[in-house]
Amino acid sequence: MLDPNVSSDPYRRAPVRKTQKDWVSIMEYRCKSASGFTLLELMITTVIIGIVAAMAVPRFQIAFERMRFRSEAQEMTSIMKLARSMSITDKRQYGVHFDNVGRTVTLFMDLVNTGGQDFVSGDSVLRADTLPPSFTYLSTDCENHVILFQPNGSCRFVGGGRITSMAVTPELIGIHQSRILGSTGRVETEAYYY
Repeated sequence: MLDPNVSSDPYRRAPVRKTQKDWVSIMEYRCKSASGFTLLELMITTVIIGIVAAMAVPRFQIAFERMRFRSEAQEMTSIMKLARSMSITDKRQYGVHFDNVGRTVTLFMDLVNTGGQDFVSGDSVLRADTLPPSFTYLSTDCENHVILFQPNGSCRFVGGGRITSMAVTPELIGIHQSRILGSTGRVETEAYYY
């Protein structure tokens, strides 16, 4: 009869029961053999992290410049949307004037010559913003560089209704274009980065 505790497989080891003394010796071995990182390993790791971070900084700078350009260009779009909203709310004609020489965008209430397509000294200026120094170019294809928003939400302009601005920095060349839809007064924007 075969003994169930004895295996016929010569490579199989019989189970060994560990005593308390065995457990203590295992723990002592682990404590003695467990050591921290050496100073050299920590220094090498720090240098590698520094090199990777130095390679990533220029990419972050370019991304930051893009976000800043997008934010500054969006400010122009928000002024046009504000003019449209105010004209609908107040049931009056509001306009936006783009000065390409002074690089300013002016929101005004059209009080003088309401039938005309211009911004004159008698109109009430509500807000005048100067574009940041990085914006080197501002242009419109509208007559007198004026867009007027009507109380029904539509807008009036003579020309194509396009506003183009360009910003140049050492890290970025950005072009922002806005197009105003005359029948609805809505503003569509596009931005390109190089």
